[in-house]
Amino acid sequence: MIRILFIFLIFASGVFISANQNPYFDSGQRYQLKLFAKNKKDRSFISNFLHLDSIDGKYVYSTVNQYDFKQAQKYLSKYIVSTTTLNLTKFFPPIDFGHEYPSGDERFHTYKEVVKELNQIGKNFSNITTRFSLGTTVTGRDIPGIRIASKKSLKENKQLPGIFFVGAHHAREHLSVEIPMMMIKMLVENYSKDPKIKQLIDTRDIYFVPMLNADGAMYDIEGRQYKFWRKNRSLNSKGSFGVDLNRNYPFGWGTGGSSKSEGSDIFMGPKPLSEPETIAVKNFIDSHKNINILLSFHTFSELILYPWGGKNSEVGGRDQKVFETMAQTMAKWNNYKPMKASDLYVASGDTCDWAYGDYGIFCFTFELSPSRSAGQKGFYPGAGIIDKVYNANIKPILYLIEKAGNPYEVIK
Repeated sequence: MIRILFIFLIFASGVFISANQNPYFDSGQRYQLKLFAKNKKDRSFISNFLHLDSIDGKYVYSTVNQYDFKQAQKYLSKYIVSTTTLNLTKFFPPIDFGHEYPSGDERFHTYKEVVKELNQIGKNFSNITTRFSLGTTVTGRDIPGIRIASKKSLKENKQLPGIFFVGAHHAREHLSVEIPMMMIKMLVENYSKDPKIKQLIDTRDIYFVPMLNADGAMYDIEGRQYKFWRKNRSLNSKGSFGVDLNRNYPFGWGTGGSSKSEGSDIFMGPKPLSEPETIAVKNFIDSHKNINILLSFHTFSELILYPWGGKNSEVGGRDQKVFETMAQTMAKWNNYKPMKASDLYVASGDTCDWAYGDYGIFCFTFELSPSRSAGQKGFYPGAGIIDKVYNANIKPILYLIEKAGNPYEVIK
């Protein structure tokens, strides 16, 4: 026993020394940065190095890993107002390596719970649901999805207008899993009770993938300890882990607001669609030509975003009017701020620019609650917020399902 412990300590020490010499090694340390950014130009420059978690007037906040913190010190020193060290994780995590949320947050779904619940819904509501796998993650997990559509209507119609909902591109955004999970349950349970819900399910082809980045999401809670993990769990060429899936799509890839450095939380990947998760999304869209609307759930800031995100220009024409009209309509219900994504800051390679730019799909991003935060509560607001956020977004989501029939009717 002593010999085994001795060998382990030698091995661990060797890894620790080697890791400390590797600039891409993630020790688990996180930093909260407050930066001065007087306008969009400043925000867009900062976004080449950091993801901006929250904007409050002329200040922006970003929770960063050790690599990004050093990059910020090197390239953004004139913008940094204050730095707070967040002692949330340790190099040696707790012995409990299970995937469960920290105490008090157990209501959030683990990957296994998502799979189990979707399987049960598929069995209980087999007349209107079909379970499917979008693909697999880096580590080989199935990416669980569920289709909601009347099987009777599908037999009678060759194709119904489609809509695609996806959550958890980013690992630490656990609330982005809960809203689609609750909407799935609400839709199927009300099919036989609510005429409006029945009409929607009878006339639409509705797809949900609540947890795209299952590997990252489960790593973020491993040992019942939040890690502020953002990316997936790809092993990169220089020994770091993770690609930012929402910077990995091909349209406008690598043209701003992302990083070529694998140590960064906004690492765009070695090439577009380098990740199995983004490839799975592309393959799905390629094989489902009936998808007219896509909604990507994120946290946080209470925003409704639409293209373009990777460039400052507008979509233009009547499509611009569709985006604006739909976003403004939904904002009346959830009280989020509707805006072109790049009005926040430029970020390229994201889901919505790709979905609209390559496929003409009307794509929106919901940045869920809270509205702003300078600390842990932004990404980890607690389970008590779930019902409030869900209730705020029922009408907007039903509206999107309805308008998937013909998005252009909103401007007629």
